Amino acid sequence: MPEDLCTHWISGESRRCLAPGTRMYLLGRRCPAHTPAALAGRPEPGQGAYCAPGRCLCGDDTCPAYATYALRDRYATAADSWAAVDARAIASGKRRSSPAQYAAAKTTVGEQHDRDARLRRTA
Repeated sequence: MPEDLCTHWISGESRRCLAPGTRMYLLGRRCPAHTPAALAGRPEPGQGAYCAPGRCLCGDDTCPAYATYALRDRYATAADSWAAVDARAIASGKRRSSPAQYAAAKTTVGEQHDRDARLRRTA
């Protein structure tokens, strides 16, 4: 089978589509009528649809994901929140680390426990 034909299986007719003018997708080569978006009944990306949040693939500056992609420092606070999870994993021994990191993690977790206890007492 030539490589530029649609490989979509039409089960009602028990045959492949074999239409020319295809693009490669994870499922194989697809013609415009059998792209994953067309089969799901959605527009193709870049044709009125938007990219996933924080992942602009179209490069269009009107895409809402483009603004969040360009302004990555909005996610800095979310990335900083993982420090607490990492410190607990290191302090518990579930994550490998150097002795210095282990000691720092133990200190951080101890401070977190003290802060949480203090907040519980005042609440």
